[in-house]
Amino acid sequence: MNDIIKSKIVIGMPVYNASEFLHNSITSLLNQSYKNFILIISDNGSTDDTKLICEQFVNQDKRIKYIHHKINRGYVWNFNFLLNQADSKYFMWAGADDIWHPNFIEKNINFLEKNETFVGSTSEVELFYKIWEENDFQKFNKITSNQKYEWVHPLIGTYEEKVKFLFNFCRFEYAYSIYRTKILKKCIIKQKFLSWEIPVILKLLKFGDLNVEDGVMTYKYMGQKKDPDYHKKLFRTTRNQNFSILLSLFPFFPLTLHVFKIVGPKIFLKYLSLRFFRDNYRAQRLVFLDIFSRK
Repeated sequence: MNDIIKSKIVIGMPVYNASEFLHNSITSLLNQSYKNFILIISDNGSTDDTKLICEQFVNQDKRIKYIHHKINRGYVWNFNFLLNQADSKYFMWAGADDIWHPNFIEKNINFLEKNETFVGSTSEVELFYKIWEENDFQKFNKITSNQKYEWVHPLIGTYEEKVKFLFNFCRFEYAYSIYRTKILKKCIIKQKFLSWEIPVILKLLKFGDLNVEDGVMTYKYMGQKKDPDYHKKLFRTTRNQNFSILLSLFPFFPLTLHVFKIVGPKIFLKYLSLRFFRDNYRAQRLVFLDIFSRK
């Protein structure tokens, strides 16, 4: 693990049955202008060609470490496992189906090196819905900008201001930012529940601000067209993700408790109580309908 200590940033890629995306995703990381990194791929018991593809990349580039787990322990466990492998100054999780502009790591690390009060940095995000082909990579010829701060926004100010803005903005695409490793490890949560990343972000904001570099440098895969009734299958969805029956029956209750504990009663009651009451009510209604209206 000496290479991990020497590298300024460790990239942790949690993977499960992502063979159709891995070539583009890993290649975009290997093509980064910033070269001093280690990529650790943690395979959560994939049953497709993920293992074969990853081993081919390992043979091509010594910066890649591949770890295969025999069983799928869930995405939260895998995220935690990857972070625990890192002893570098910076760390980022990398989605196995996402793609990054070649300057993503360099620009964000340069910012963090110059701005000690920021705990993390990312770029603007563009969503895509089909696997990229060769001509799609022409987007890298220049850093473009969609509607500014459409999916992410800088989080700056007092803690109360940041929390209020984050929930008014109501988009939480910050998990794949570049973070200061020591601080991120202080904020990690091991318990598995829906929207696990939100309390992690709320903890991070207590240590500093989050930056967003101008221009799209993160391309996030959102999948094919979803089942129009997918939101009505909340109980089945959580059970399929190996959530316990209790967590599946009350899917947003753990999130609510964590947020309340982290932000404190004053901020929660002032800005968030109505939102969480509404979200929990809607979730319970969907769970009830899912259980009693199955065909």
